[in-house]
Formats: sequence, C-alpha cells, structure tokens
Amino acid sequence: MKRLLMLVFGLILVITSCNGPNIYSSADQMVNEAMRMVKLITVNELKQLMESEEIYTLIDVRQKSEHYYGYIPGALVIPRGSIEFQIGDEAFWENEGLYMPLKEEKIVVYCKKGSRGILAAETLKKLGYEDVVALDGGWKKWELSYPDLYEKNLEMLSGGGAEEHDDGGGC
Repeated sequence: MKRLLMLVFGLILVITSCNGPNIYSSADQMVNEAMRMVKLITVNELKQLMESEEIYTLIDVRQKSEHYYGYIPGALVIPRGSIEFQIGDEAFWENEGLYMPLKEEKIVVYCKKGSRGILAAETLKKLGYEDVVALDGGWKKWELSYPDLYEKNLEMLSGGGAEEHDDGGGC
C-alpha cells in the first residue's frame, strides 16, 4: 500500500512539474495572478505608517522621469525593471546613502496607478522579502488623497530633463 501511494505521489509530482511557466493573455491577467501573493496597503494606512516609528522602506517603481510630477516623501526610486538587481545590491544602497532593507523588514512599493507596484511586490516576495505590500491605487490615489503631502523632483526641475514625460507604460 505504501509503495502504491509513493508511486501515485511521484506521478502527481512529475505531472505537475512538467506544466512549465504560466502564459498570460494580458498584463491584467498577470497582475490578477500576482494579487494572490501580494497584500495591498491603502493610502491612509501608508500615511499612518509614515507617522509611526515603524521601520519601513518606501520604493517608487516608476521610471525616474515620472518623478517630475511628484512623489511620496521618503520614497526611493528603483524602477520595476531593475528592482531584482538593486534590492540586494549593497553598493546601490551605499550610493543612495541608505541601508539595505533586511528580508523581514516592511517594504512598501508603489507606481502610478498600482499595477507595476503589484508586480514589483510579487517579485520581492519571490526574492524572499517577507513583509512587502503594494500601495492600492498608487501615486495617483496618494496625490488625490493628500494633495499637500508630496514632493516634486527639484533636481529635474532645476536641471531640465522633464520636457517629455515618459510614464513607462502608464499603469
């Protein structure tokens, strides 16, 4: 009986491991799938977190050029396309003048409207970061909820570079 159970279990394992990666018909489907793994935080919860003494890292996963229009105070820009490589790179964090977040520390990610943030949060979870949340509604929801609590990128304002707005996909 034990041999039969082991054989059945082995067959199930072989069959399920041969399915390969998921193929998505759209980016929305990919985001919906990522939502199974990602917890969202509201703008009100983020504001409360910012006012607390809890240690957290706030990461904006939009493109750097999107900061011309504003960002949440304390946010560090790590575009979604490079987050896998920079999140664990000590030299990157030293260059930013910050410490590299520990795997168990809270990380909040956001983008323009939410989708890139969800995908970035999923990526960080897959890399072993335990307490990662995505901002529900992203930057747009923050800007509408707290119009007086954001900053503009003064470096881009004074040095130019903001003539053409690239939102990296608009999501």
